[in-house]
Order: sequence, then structure tokens, then C-alpha cells
Amino acid sequence: MPLPDQLRIRLDDPDFWRAYFFDVGARDAHDEDEEAEVEIVPLGAVFPVGGGYALVLDFDTRCGIIRLGMRTQDSASTLELGWDDQSHWHPDALRWTELDLIARAAAVLDPALRHPGPVLALAARFVVLDHGDDLDAVTPLMDAAFGTPPLPRVTTDPMTPTLPIDFGPPVPVAVWWPRTRDWLHRVDGRHSGVAWRQDAAGTWTVDQDEPVGVDRYLYSLRRPGGEFPFAAWRDLLNAAEATLATGDLPAASGPAERCWTDEERAGLPRGSLVAERFGPSPLRGSRRHRLELELPLGNRSDAFASAVRVDLHRTLSKADLGWAATSGWSLAPGGERAVTISIGVFDSVEAGVALIRQVLRRHRTGPGTRLTFRREPIPLD
Repeated sequence: MPLPDQLRIRLDDPDFWRAYFFDVGARDAHDEDEEAEVEIVPLGAVFPVGGGYALVLDFDTRCGIIRLGMRTQDSASTLELGWDDQSHWHPDALRWTELDLIARAAAVLDPALRHPGPVLALAARFVVLDHGDDLDAVTPLMDAAFGTPPLPRVTTDPMTPTLPIDFGPPVPVAVWWPRTRDWLHRVDGRHSGVAWRQDAAGTWTVDQDEPVGVDRYLYSLRRPGGEFPFAAWRDLLNAAEATLATGDLPAASGPAERCWTDEERAGLPRGSLVAERFGPSPLRGSRRHRLELELPLGNRSDAFASAVRVDLHRTLSKADLGWAATSGWSLAPGGERAVTISIGVFDSVEAGVALIRQVLRRHRTGPGTRLTFRREPIPLD
């Protein structure tokens, strides 16, 4: 089953991807309303794997929800595997090896679904990684799935990249495009106690050790005893294995695709040739750290909190060190109202904290401001 035309033509559109991931890092921090300008009609995709089984994606970025499901050979209904939205998400549904298997089977059944390609690019947001995953085998496939970003847009005004302006020299403005590093920071559970485990019946479940002071929390229907269609899912994976065992492999058109087709022909462990031929992943040490900022308002308006959040986000994202998003309101010690800002810092906590301190000094946020990392306070002086 080919990709629907409405979806296929959007896969080269940066605005589609920034809406699809509805990530705060996708918004230009100078414009709080910019996200509302990106509206995509409801779309979906069905990725058959053989035997009447298929992986199903349905999404409507206007409503901010993306659902992952599956279909079986004996029912036209869709079984829910997980969903992602901006309020009550449960996206942690897939092991990396499962999605890789599904994408390989889909490419055998439909050579137009190149692997790595749209199956990984769209469905990988529902993966959650643990310490058993090898980034050397993962990174090249995700790089190829996302592909090369489009050329920068040219504008005379870098603050309004989509509007023609009659003054000033042209300025190239990079478009937002999904990156493997950003995806990794979204799905990486390796440093937060996330673990996949297989029971005696062959069922894989995911769980998290006591989530105290972690950078990422697990939200999944696939915990032990969860509302996940475990038996049907095992059948889907078996159907995908049968497709790979009996189907014709596509002709490889790139180095990453050649790796997995060579693995299947030679009966080698999946991912082994990817890791061997591409070498160590540059993302081996990459990690997202989560910090919380409590900002008392005193007699200042909500606009003050918004200005601080925007400046934090702009400063961190310009340095490619993170993002900032308002996550809630609370009462600070003494009873005054405070805004809570969640901050993601990439790789170096020290470098990120240095920029946060600069922003807070610019806005003279006051002595009641509190920054914490894993529930431990960080000095702001």
C-alpha cells in the first residue's frame, strides 16, 4: 500500500515536520504564536508487514495528537499501541529492533517504502531506548531516514523568513528539519532507569526504576500488566519475520540500505554491518539533561515570565545547547505566585547553566529564583 499522496508530498516540507514533532525546539523563540500558523490536515499511513498485519499511524497536528496502532489479519479495527500529544502522552511503545524489523518488512512488500525512509522517520518517535540499544547501529539509519535538510530560505529580514521585504541584502535562513540528535534526546531512556525485559513466554515489556531525579519519565501502555495488545503484537512481529524470510529484498540505493539488505542476505545480526561500516556514532556521549526553574513574579506581570522564557529559549537554542518551555504555575515560599520553566540542556550541564545565569541577570529575576537539576539546587550567583 503506497503512502497517501497527501502525506507523500508533505515529507519534503519543513513546516510539516516542525508541526509533526510539535517540539518547543521547533519554534522560533521570537514568535510565541508562530506554531499556530502551521496547520496540517488529518493524515495517516498504513505500513503492511505481511500476513494481513500492519503498523498504523494517524495524526492531526492541528489538534496536536499522533496515534500509533496496528491491524491484524482477522479484524478491520485498529488496536492502540500508544499516542503522543501535549497533555497526556503515552508514546513509549516500541523497541528499536522491532521498528527496524517492521521497516525492513514494509520495504520488501513495497519497494517505494525505502528503508531507512518514511517508516523510521514517522514512527521512530514511538521508540524508547534502553542500555541494550547500540547507537552505532541506530544513528546511521535515523540519519538516512530524516535525509538532508532543504537549502536555507532566502529573505531580506531574518525575523520574517516567509515574507518578501523590499529592503536589505538577502539573508539565508536555515529551515527547521528533524535531526537524529533531537530524536535521540526525545526517546533516550538509557540514563533514566528505562529497561526492556522479556518474560518466559517471549513477551517484551518496558518499565522504569524509581523515577527520582531522572531526565526522562516513561509513559507507556507496555508496562507489565498494561493495556497493550501483547499477543497480537507478537503475531505482527512474526509476520514481519516471515516476510523477510520469504520475500525479495529491494535493490539498495544507498549505503545504509545496502547494510541491512546485506545483513538479511547473509543472515547476520541486524545492525551489525551498519555499526561496522559506519563506525562509532558521534552521538555516543550525547544526552539531554532536564532542569527546572522556579521564577517568582512578585508584583510583575505574566509578560515578565514570558520574556524570560523566550530569552532562555532563544539563548540556548542559538548556542544549540537546549530549549525552555513554561510547564506550570505554583506558589513560591512566602505565598507569591511563581512560574515553572522546564529547561532542556544538551550534553554539558555546565555550559547550559552558564547561559541560564546570563539570561537571569539580564532580567534581574531576583533572589527568590530557584534553578534545580535532579531536585538539587544550582547556585545562580
